[in-house]
Amino acid sequence: MIIKQYLSLGVIALWAEAYLMVMEPEPYGKDSLNNSPLAADGSDFPCKLRPGAFEISGEATYRIGDDQVLKLEGSITHGGGSCQICLTEDRVPTKDSEWKVIKSFEGGCPANVKGQLVGGADSDNSLHLGFRIPEGIVPGQYTLAWTWFNRIGNREMYMNCAPITVIGNNQSVMAGEPNASFPPMFIANINGCNTTEMVAIRFPEPGNFVETPSDVISLASEDAPPCTGILTLHHGLNTKVTSAAASSEHSTAIITSTTLLAADPCVSNCSCRYNSHM
Repeated sequence: MIIKQYLSLGVIALWAEAYLMVMEPEPYGKDSLNNSPLAADGSDFPCKLRPGAFEISGEATYRIGDDQVLKLEGSITHGGGSCQICLTEDRVPTKDSEWKVIKSFEGGCPANVKGQLVGGADSDNSLHLGFRIPEGIVPGQYTLAWTWFNRIGNREMYMNCAPITVIGNNQSVMAGEPNASFPPMFIANINGCNTTEMVAIRFPEPGNFVETPSDVISLASEDAPPCTGILTLHHGLNTKVTSAAASSEHSTAIITSTTLLAADPCVSNCSCRYNSHM
């Protein structure tokens, strides 16, 4: 029994050391950033607040419309889950920052697996998330955030942030498209609304660009609420708080009103869709 307990503790320690962390774009506070989830009470939201959290050691430049890749390292993928990539104009984000979702990954994120991958915290398992800076985002300086809601294990929210500069292209409207719409960041597991274990959630407001593997493992049903409790959609001072049950109805409307969008970058074995009502 004692041996089994020590083995269990050893496995837990290895898991804790092998969680995922963004490597590209280069994150804020790289020297002090660890790969643990956000605090359960949300005290370090956003971006794992800590001394030196927003120190810049490198910055990526992204052109609107070009293919980009967010790269993660590590091996503990908790059976995948669902992720979002968001932007805020605040270079030192706070709890009141306004976040805009530019890409959602429903299921199979960061990997479409049943458990964990091999290796340790610095393992390169080719965990690459394709995305683009869409039309409607104004050129300038931003903070990019990757968020992840794991499918298996403790109900957690992971979040890494990075400074980026967005530049336009010849076709970009410098002032942004007036009809562009970007939903607020989804927040759970740190605010009293907890996701369900063993399923990858569907976001209540995933945005125009959504990616799901064609052979996705355990994606939530279309009528399932994204979390149980009070749902928070964080759009800065315009934060929306609704019941999770009400949001599931909205989620169904979003997910079913879709058509394929070839322009959105996908990795292999995935389907992308465009929410035409947004």
